[in-house]
Amino acid sequence: MPTDDIDLLHTSDTIEQIIHWIQGAGRVALQYFNKVGSAYKPDQTLVTRADLEIEHLLAEQIGKAFPRHSFIGEESWRTAPTQLSDIVWVIDPIDGTTAFAQGLPGWGIAIGVLQAGKPLLGFYYMPLLGDLTYSSPAGVFCNNRRLRQSLRDSWQRKGFLALSAGAHHDFSINVRHCRALGSNGTNLVYTARGTATAAFLPKAYLWDLVAGAAIVERLGGELRYLDGSLVNYKALLDGRLAPQPIIAGHASILPTLSEAIQLRKDSA
Repeated sequence: MPTDDIDLLHTSDTIEQIIHWIQGAGRVALQYFNKVGSAYKPDQTLVTRADLEIEHLLAEQIGKAFPRHSFIGEESWRTAPTQLSDIVWVIDPIDGTTAFAQGLPGWGIAIGVLQAGKPLLGFYYMPLLGDLTYSSPAGVFCNNRRLRQSLRDSWQRKGFLALSAGAHHDFSINVRHCRALGSNGTNLVYTARGTATAAFLPKAYLWDLVAGAAIVERLGGELRYLDGSLVNYKALLDGRLAPQPIIAGHASILPTLSEAIQLRKDSA
């Protein structure tokens, strides 16, 4: 991949362009919110017309601006090229489709960029709140405010674990305070911002991870599997489910968190 492609991604003009794209996608989402039905995909996850329209819109915009880059979206990954470029855009058009379809607020739009299999840029927008968090070469920004050392390194001050609504069904979680915020991306972003102490993602695909991972890692945090190994994003480029549950947060939190989460015997 030519060096100028990386340099272009790091310019303020490109960052502003991506912000424009994701906010435009948010306006599309709001047109459908509480007004659209949903259907089940073969993997029993939901999809709506909003998912499909937003993914098509973003794919078109990215393809015109960066024709040499590859694109993977939650709804179209099966048609992604087998030979991917060094730079891959990873999109979740509606992260938290169940919350979206139920008229709940815990959903967002995720745009992530991988470079050589590593999260490079991440943008996460919650249109109902007008809430945008993104990583850039200048740092991580939340609603135009730069975040500095926002990750929590302890469970003090009512720290909580952000997780999915069904996590307690399959796992014994020995953490005093837990909250279900609506989606994997939301859990990662609130962890990066220090609202949550850490995040637990029992099931995740590449599009659930890249945008939030870029934000968390830019602030010095980590995403690891429960066995302690780092998440390998390259291994998920073919659309497979992550092989283990994932924990995310400050490095000092993760070893004890891994010990506190155990698969229930009746779910094994």
